[in-house]
Amino acid sequence: MLDPNEIYDKLLKGEQVNIRHTFISEDDLREYYNLFLLMMSFYDQMFLLEVSFTIVKEILINAVKANAKRVHFKRLNLNIHDPAHYEKGMLSFAEEVTMKWNEQQEYLDSSEFYIQTNSLIKDNNFLFIVENNANVMPVEQERIKKRMEAAKAYNDLSDAFEDMSDSTESAGLGLILTQILLRNSGIGRENFRLVFQPDKTLVVFQIPSNVVPQIQGVSKFNAKVLDEIENLPPLPKSLHKIIDLCNDPEANIHTLSVEIEKDPALSADLLKLSNSTYFITRNKVSTIQNAIKIVGLKNLKNLLYVSGVTKIMSSRYEKAQEIWDHSGKCSIYARLIANEFSHHKIADIAATAGLLHDIGKLVLLSIDKNITKRVEFLKDKEKNNSVLLEEYSMGISHPDIGAQLLTKWGFPVELIEVVQFHHRPFLASADSRALTEIIYLANNLVDLKDGKTSFSVMLSPILENFNIVTEQDLLNLIEKLDSHIAD
Repeated sequence: MLDPNEIYDKLLKGEQVNIRHTFISEDDLREYYNLFLLMMSFYDQMFLLEVSFTIVKEILINAVKANAKRVHFKRLNLNIHDPAHYEKGMLSFAEEVTMKWNEQQEYLDSSEFYIQTNSLIKDNNFLFIVENNANVMPVEQERIKKRMEAAKAYNDLSDAFEDMSDSTESAGLGLILTQILLRNSGIGRENFRLVFQPDKTLVVFQIPSNVVPQIQGVSKFNAKVLDEIENLPPLPKSLHKIIDLCNDPEANIHTLSVEIEKDPALSADLLKLSNSTYFITRNKVSTIQNAIKIVGLKNLKNLLYVSGVTKIMSSRYEKAQEIWDHSGKCSIYARLIANEFSHHKIADIAATAGLLHDIGKLVLLSIDKNITKRVEFLKDKEKNNSVLLEEYSMGISHPDIGAQLLTKWGFPVELIEVVQFHHRPFLASADSRALTEIIYLANNLVDLKDGKTSFSVMLSPILENFNIVTEQDLLNLIEKLDSHIAD
C-alpha cells in the first residue's frame, strides 16, 4: 500500500514518485486523499482539497474502468476495435462490469493492463499524471471531445443536471462535471490535459501554487436562498426572554418556571428531557421547577434553541423526516462520543449541535427539490462531499445556510461554527474545534451506517484524534457506541 507521508517527503526533495496499480481500492483512494491533504496543506490551499481529490478520484476510476472494459471484451472474445463487436460488448458492460465492480479486481490483476500515477513538483506546481496502457479508440475520443465542448456552455452543475440523461448520471461525476470544477475552482481547464498515444493514455492534472479562491457568482438558486433566509421569522420573543433569564445570574428558578409554563409544548419537552435516561432521578419529575433543577440552565438553553428552530422550520417547510431522523441519530452519537473521549463538559451542547447541524438542508429542499435530489444522488453514489456539490450546483451549501440562520437568530458562536464547518472541521476556530470534530465524526458514523459515505474519504487527522487509524477501528467505535444506546 502506498504511504502518503513517504511520497510527500520525496516530492519535497524534488523526486518524482511513480506508483503502479491494476485496480484502485477504497484503501488506495483513502491514501491518495491523504496525499492531497498533505499537498494542499503544504501550498496553503486547503480550499482546493475537495475539488482536487474529486477530480483525481474521477481520473483514477475512469482509467481503471477503461482497462476493465478491455478485459470485459477479451472475456467475451470480442474485438473492441470492431464497431459491431463494440456495440455488442457495450450492451453487457454496465451489468457485468459497472454493477459488479468489486469482482473486476480479480480479472484486472491477472491481465496485462495497469494504471500508473506519477507525482512530482514542477516549477513549484503539483503535477499528478495518470497513465494506463490502453489506447483510447476514435469513437471514445469523439465522445470525450463532445463532453468537454459541452462543458463550456455550463455555468455550474445545475446547468449540467438539466441536460444529464440517466446514462450520463450513472457514469458518475463525469468529464463534464470535472471541467466545471476545474473552471469554477480557479484551477483552470488549461491545467487538465488528455494525451492519446498509440500504446497508452495519459491524463495530466496540474494544480498551480498560486490559485486564488474563487467567489462564486450569485446564481438563481443562491439568490432564492438568501431571500428565503431574509424572510424567515426571528425566534419567538418568549424564547429570547427565557434565554435572557438563563443568562441572568440574578434570575431565580421560580421566575423561569413561570415563563416556561406559558408555553405548553416547551413545558412538555422539558419534562420529557428531565425524565430521560440522561438524568438519573429516583422519582418521576412532574413540575417545571424540578425539571429545571434536574437538567440545569445550560441544558435548558440548549432545549430552547432546538425548540425555537423546530417551531419555525416545521411551520415553514414540509416535513422532511429523513433529515430530522439523521439529525436525531447524529445527536445521540455526538453526546456518546463526547463522553467516550473525555469531553464531558461539551456533551450536552454536542447533542444540541447534532440536532441542528443539517437545518440548512430544509431550506435547500424548499428552493429546488430536483436539484437537491441530484446532488444527493451524486453524493451517495460517489461517496462525495455534498457540500462541494451544493456549492458548485447552487452557489451555496447547507452548512453556510445553517450558519446564516443561526446568526440571524442570535445563537452562540460555537454552535454557528459547528454548523458551518461540520464537513470541514479543519476550518473551525480553536475554541470550537473539539465540538466541530465531534459533530464531524458523529455525522460520518450515521452516514456510514446508512451507506452514504465511506472510510476512504474521511479526514485521517480528525479520525486519529479519536484513536481511529483503520476502518476496523471505526467499526469498533460504532459497535461500542451502539452498545451504550442499547443499554
